[in-house]
Amino acid sequence: MSSTHPAIATVALHQPLKLVQVPTTTPQEGEVRIRVEWTASTPQDLHQADGGLFVEYPHVLGENTAGTVVEVGRGVQRLNIGDKVFGFNYTSQKDRAYQVFITAPEYRFGKVCILYVFAKQLAG
Repeated sequence: MSSTHPAIATVALHQPLKLVQVPTTTPQEGEVRIRVEWTASTPQDLHQADGGLFVEYPHVLGENTAGTVVEVGRGVQRLNIGDKVFGFNYTSQKDRAYQVFITAPEYRFGKVCILYVFAKQLAG
């Protein structure tokens, strides 16, 4: 696996978002790595991009995530590679949503209902 991956970040106040490369973080004790498949913008993204709220540049945006577990750290008990999950993460660059992979504590994720996954596959 590559040691970096693409992310969308704000790089300066009132500037367009940019595609940047960020480190791909190996999960530590109790953490999982998720391949992001869905995210949504929130008002906080606007405040960070246009107002510089709690930002150090470059700053990866996004808190809401859904995706697939691709790696687990030692001590992870509830989640397995291949699980579809959703979560809310905001504490550091490695767990923000606007990037290909995020790494965060297992307890921040819930499993997506298998019926939802099946319905999505049927819908195409």
